[in-house]
Amino acid sequence: MVYRMKPAGRDSLKNRNIVVTRPAHQAESFCRMLEHAGANALRCPLLNISATPKTPSFARLRAELASFDLLIFNSPNAANFGLPQLEPQRRLQGRVKIAAIGAKTAHAIAGLGYSVDIVPATGFDSESLLELPILEKVGGMKIAILRGSGGRELAGSVLRSRGAEVSYIQVYERQPPSKEQFEQIEQLLLHNRSDAVAITSGEAFLALWSGIGPRLCHLLNQSTFVFGSRRIADVARSKGLCSPIAVAADPSDEAMFAALLEWAAGA
Repeated sequence: MVYRMKPAGRDSLKNRNIVVTRPAHQAESFCRMLEHAGANALRCPLLNISATPKTPSFARLRAELASFDLLIFNSPNAANFGLPQLEPQRRLQGRVKIAAIGAKTAHAIAGLGYSVDIVPATGFDSESLLELPILEKVGGMKIAILRGSGGRELAGSVLRSRGAEVSYIQVYERQPPSKEQFEQIEQLLLHNRSDAVAITSGEAFLALWSGIGPRLCHLLNQSTFVFGSRRIADVARSKGLCSPIAVAADPSDEAMFAALLEWAAGA
């Protein structure tokens, strides 16, 4: 079941228990939005984010930075973990163009003191970035894509097919919760009936789906899952999720909040 959205007031979330699955360091602004609307934010981070130890590919990128034409950052985490390590002397600006996969990533890059040359006006994924005319003719360009572990291969594959030389640079790692962390999450959810589960990445859903026990699975199947994109929802359905689903316009805090408001008004 997919909910049809309709206009909603902020009070539609009052006293609702919303499971927030963003990594702990990225969850608080969203939790505050929910709590300001009267909801109970159940903090259940499903991914641990940490810097990747320096790799040969990263060392090569740093040493040969001047030879690259474009750096693509595929998430705010990629910017926050990659830029400070890559360019502490700020030799980057004006020599290499910078692309962001979406507005949140562009904001993170700007917050570190850099200008963004390429960013989709709408959208937040590889498809939106690849549709930009400036990336249609990249033959002979040397491009680095900075990302986390287990990222999608679409951007690199398409850019190579257009004639670019592409390197993937992993700058952060995504790990599922530890056994102890998952036990804490299970206890929280077993003692607090969840009305909706907000999930903004396929990796977070897979961490949840592979880690929950039968009892918690039964309880969560009575909740509505609000996903940050149709692609994530499709992953969930392919794994057997049978809960009601709502899909936000994008994974941003604002879009997820709007989707939850609209779901709650119609529930």
